[in-house]
Amino acid sequence: MDTIFAGITGEYFVAGELSRRGYIATVSLRNTAHVDILASNGKKAVNIQVKTKRKKVSDGWAMGNKPLEVKKEWQDVFYVFVDLPIELEEKIGYYVIPKNDLNETVENNFQEHKKTPRRNGMPRTTQMRIFRIKEYPKFQTGKYENNWDSIFKF
Repeated sequence: MDTIFAGITGEYFVAGELSRRGYIATVSLRNTAHVDILASNGKKAVNIQVKTKRKKVSDGWAMGNKPLEVKKEWQDVFYVFVDLPIELEEKIGYYVIPKNDLNETVENNFQEHKKTPRRNGMPRTTQMRIFRIKEYPKFQTGKYENNWDSIFKF
């Protein structure tokens, strides 16, 4: 399974999980910026951005080359990180995290990381932000794993 199919698979799994829990979930078209799924509980609507990685293929989710922003209007925007297993019988992992919380944490970590030289002493030149849950104790608490109901807390 290549990266594009993994991403599409993740979006449909997230929409399915939301629907299974009684929420309305619609997968957006591929050209909708920052919104992969529009979800509602009938009273509140939220935007969800899905990031998918394949277990044993990647240890982190790519977050892009641009600075990760925090915006007031993103209070009802969430990431759902999908950890897609290679083997069909394995369990899929989901992490539901408010976009602003994650963006702030990952961007701050990235900026600190860029200040440290590489092993050969040369400066770091990468712009790619990667979210590796094992590097962030804040997100390892279990508070975010399968925390679907947090999306619709008022």
